[in-house]
Amino acid sequence: GLNGTQRLFRVELPLALPLILEGLKVATVINIGTATIGSTVAAKGLGEVIIAGLISDNTAFILQGGLIVGLMAVLIYDAMGLVEAAITRRIGLRAA
Repeated sequence: GLNGTQRLFRVELPLALPLILEGLKVATVINIGTATIGSTVAAKGLGEVIIAGLISDNTAFILQGGLIVGLMAVLIYDAMGLVEAAITRRIGLRAA
């Protein structure tokens, strides 16, 4: 008995929301990883320390940059997971 708009907002979007949020989490982590690669073309960003370490053959720089970027990606992914859980709990769905 629902029209198309009601079905979209009351049924389909609430059911799709966990997958949409998971896609946003994955896209964010991919963007963090891609931002480090931007330093190879002289862009200012997350990978400057890594690229400097590769150029100067300095393992400490490479590890420092890699660990910081990796830790940041994990923390942001986990924080977005908490937001996802709160949103799905609020609309009455269980997180997958």
